[in-house]
Amino acid sequence: MKNWMLANPNCMATDGIEFRTVPLKSRCLGLHGGTCGGHGSGAARRRAGGPKKQMQVNKSKLRAPRALCCLTLSNPIRMAALALVEWKYPDSHPFDIFILLAIFANCVALGVSRPFPEDDSNATNHNLEQVEYIFLVIFTIETFMKILAYGLVMHPSAYIRSGWNLLDFIIVIVGLFSVVAEMGEPKSGDAHHASGKPGGLDVKALRAFRVLRPLRLVSGVPSLQIVLNSIMKAMVPLFHIGLLVMFVIIIYAIIGLELFIGRMHKTCYYVGTNLFVEDDPTPCAFAGSGRVCVGNGTACRGGWEGPNGGITNFDNIFFAMLTVFQCITMEGWTEVLYWV
Repeated sequence: MKNWMLANPNCMATDGIEFRTVPLKSRCLGLHGGTCGGHGSGAARRRAGGPKKQMQVNKSKLRAPRALCCLTLSNPIRMAALALVEWKYPDSHPFDIFILLAIFANCVALGVSRPFPEDDSNATNHNLEQVEYIFLVIFTIETFMKILAYGLVMHPSAYIRSGWNLLDFIIVIVGLFSVVAEMGEPKSGDAHHASGKPGGLDVKALRAFRVLRPLRLVSGVPSLQIVLNSIMKAMVPLFHIGLLVMFVIIIYAIIGLELFIGRMHKTCYYVGTNLFVEDDPTPCAFAGSGRVCVGNGTACRGGWEGPNGGITNFDNIFFAMLTVFQCITMEGWTEVLYWV
């Protein structure tokens, strides 16, 4: 057939038929669409299924084969801990939501609490102390379940390998230690080992760690973690900017040291006495170089420590830097302007 067509080209022109070479891929799609389509769709399915399988593999890698050196993935206790920690219904995580609500309620309780001096208290504070134990139990159970699920420290995905989890762990440990210390604390009538006094353990110092509990909101809200991590990453550029500002402060402090050294220690006195003319003394100077003493029987002389308890001056590089910093913060810079 091919030889006949080559020998009779006019036949092809007369019949209006155009013969073109069809690529193998097109013929495959046209004549054997089912077969080639099947192969193509299979390849597409393999490509589409690749990342999904990879995600499943990565997720499985997050779980260490053993937790606490004895709990395998098939251990019923660890399976129960994983089921609770990773509970998802339907698109939310009830366990994480419950912990966030507990943290928020704990923050409210800390804000409502009203401290009194000398270990005094009232009924509200007493009730809040009992509620604190409930929160501590909840956070302890959360920490324990996550340690059972992911392990403590030996694996890359272990619980305290995360900085946020380490913060939660420290807060829980300090809370438990404070409870144990309170149980072993003598009664307030014992003057020898009273709380917060020498010879006894100051439990109030441990209670101060409660203020770190609101930070647990960061570990429970991924968006807050992103914001805080971004701030931490920006610390290095901000540090460079701070070095530039420090360099400028040093330059102007040196200039002030050269021009205004000793000017902040003169003020108005009554002649022949060491009494200040003003209740709130301010620096003065001789005529033509600054503020002058206009009262009769007054004179401007040295011997005064200086404004702000002797802090604002240009007597050395450190106080000069502090004075320049005061000026660039726009706080009290006009007073320094008139003083020098």
